[in-house]
Amino acid sequence: MSERESPRDRLMGITPVRRQSFIGFMSAIGSTIVGFISTVYIAHAAGAGPLGAFFLLTAYANILNLIADGGSGGAAVQRIAEGVEENAYFSAYTAVRLFLCLLTVGVLLVARPFLVDLDQAGLFPWLVVAVLVGTAGALAATGVYGRGKAGVSQIAELTGTIVRVLGQVVLVALGYLVAGLAGGLVAGIAATALVNYRFLDLSFVWFQRRHLAGLWAFAVWSFLGGVTAVVVGSVDTILLGHFLPNSDVGFYRTALQLATMALFTTLAVRSSLGPRISRWYREGEVAAIEDALARAFTYAFLLGAPVCTGGWLLGGRLLYYLYGEPFVVAAPALAILFAAEAVTILVTLEGMCLGSMNRPRETFTAAAAAAAVLLLLDLLLIPVVGITGAAAGLLASMVVNWVLLHRSLKRHMVVRIERHSIRVLLSSSAVMGAVVLLYQAVVPLATLPALLGAVLVGGIVYGVLVLRGDQAVHDEIATLARDLGLPWPTWL
Repeated sequence: MSERESPRDRLMGITPVRRQSFIGFMSAIGSTIVGFISTVYIAHAAGAGPLGAFFLLTAYANILNLIADGGSGGAAVQRIAEGVEENAYFSAYTAVRLFLCLLTVGVLLVARPFLVDLDQAGLFPWLVVAVLVGTAGALAATGVYGRGKAGVSQIAELTGTIVRVLGQVVLVALGYLVAGLAGGLVAGIAATALVNYRFLDLSFVWFQRRHLAGLWAFAVWSFLGGVTAVVVGSVDTILLGHFLPNSDVGFYRTALQLATMALFTTLAVRSSLGPRISRWYREGEVAAIEDALARAFTYAFLLGAPVCTGGWLLGGRLLYYLYGEPFVVAAPALAILFAAEAVTILVTLEGMCLGSMNRPRETFTAAAAAAAVLLLLDLLLIPVVGITGAAAGLLASMVVNWVLLHRSLKRHMVVRIERHSIRVLLSSSAVMGAVVLLYQAVVPLATLPALLGAVLVGGIVYGVLVLRGDQAVHDEIATLARDLGLPWPTWL
């Protein structure tokens, strides 16, 4: 390595999947840390009620953005990633997206008299703005991601998160509460869009009817899949808001945010692998897909396994010290949500694989079944056991989703795991859990430093056991560290 080699040169020398996974992982960590800090502040400054109202706004915005997309975004990513007539497909997608956005906003304005609660809370204008700004951002994000620039997309998301959080914290501090949370959300979407547009290298050209037809062939299933994804992601929030006070929505969504720490590496790997699997499948490289998916499972559970274990052992104390005593009521739901996120790792990776292999019907079938299970269980359980029932419904729906996805994927390829690596990860997590329990017996978790000490001790034990127990994982992390110019301990 040249002494004059810059950090950027070292980063660009890493293989694309490893580099983009690393960028995605660091972006996810950065986004989550910033998001957690803001949520902790807002929970203490505003309480669970405004947080719940904000989460309801985002749930409705997700539904409207889905309608404004109509499945065209997923279809455009698929066609652009195939590397044939990218500009024409991007231009066709832009025309479709703008038309659907204007149609959605028109319908929303007509329906305003029926949205009394939303309007009285002052959230209706923010909902309209979120749809408009979201459309502008979606155009850039789709083009960038379809071109395989997952790292750019992830950095853009991190930038948007930082802008959103800063805006929300400042506005809440000034006393705007719900309006401040909504304004910060819109500012974050706009910031994400600006970063993506900076790196968008597609151009507008005249497109033909066959390009629209090419999008339509995939968009139908992409839209239906999006419907089910929005149902799974939003129905529990909306039903909690219907049956329970907004504060309970805040308790539940805060616990869910904490549980999503288990998905850091999963989301990073999915973003970097998706477009590449599309090309591998188009070129008939099924063996490459099988190898990549097996390695993706290992990467995903590298962080997912210890986070879930730690969450089950320390979840209640984390809620207490991070968000305040009122949020401890969500501890039983949090334990179930960590289990749901563990299954979500499998759903995310196998669903990404099927979708990238141009099998939208099969991903939709699995997601639709999961959405139906979630809706039914939420209607049955939320009125009886509240947020714990919502968490149980999510876990059951994720299990159904994974079982159906796994059966479908096995028909097209060999789905396998790296047995030794997964065994090391799980056994190391179990030992880590035992050490944390022993730590608790010696040092009661009655203060925040004691809790942080438990997290630190558990993390060190897990990391050492994994690096000493799995040579493949050790070599991957060591190589990445050296490529970035970071020191690596010789004793590891």
